[in-house]
Amino acid sequence: MKKLVLSIALAIGSVAVFAQNEKFVATMTEQAAAIQANYEGSYMPMANKMERIAAAEAKEWTPQYWSAYCLINETFKLKEAGEKDLLLEKAEVFIEKAEMLSPNNDEIEVLKAQYAMAKLSVDPMSRWQKYGADFQTALKRAEEINPENPRVPYVMGTNIFYTPEGFGGGQAKAKPYFEKALAKFSTFKSATAYAPNWGKEASNYFLSQIK
Repeated sequence: MKKLVLSIALAIGSVAVFAQNEKFVATMTEQAAAIQANYEGSYMPMANKMERIAAAEAKEWTPQYWSAYCLINETFKLKEAGEKDLLLEKAEVFIEKAEMLSPNNDEIEVLKAQYAMAKLSVDPMSRWQKYGADFQTALKRAEEINPENPRVPYVMGTNIFYTPEGFGGGQAKAKPYFEKALAKFSTFKSATAYAPNWGKEASNYFLSQIK
């Protein structure tokens, strides 16, 4: 009798966990798609949703990742340096949590490069030495972990695109990186429906702007 009761309890528990996992996957898939399709609007409503998911699903790295991703990208829409730094401080906490949950993760390394680029853009003259080095280190680490990640050349290309020619950047030098990114996107498959899969459309856009 005790074995029967235990078996029933385990079965009920398994169904509950499965239902919870299904809900998590469905919610994350929907939110990740919305984030990656957001080109014009604010990222803050999605950042707030992801933060709530991250709090509820403390063992999952992807909600932490997407929370940081939204905050970082929101800073590129702001003008005030103080506002940017406040969001980036918050993003850094999510990045650290994501890295604790998923060490040696190439996507998190790419995100760290984006974070460094955002920090540098707040005050390029005083921050280029530290965050320029952090940017290069993170992308190098991402490529070492996964040479086929298309976001590595895409993020590098973006950085070069916006760097003045006098400092080693420019559209012509960025072009090969976007082409390389698109070549990798042609074979890339994300681990899940809600894992990072951004950059392809933007690579095409940047290439269309290069004469």
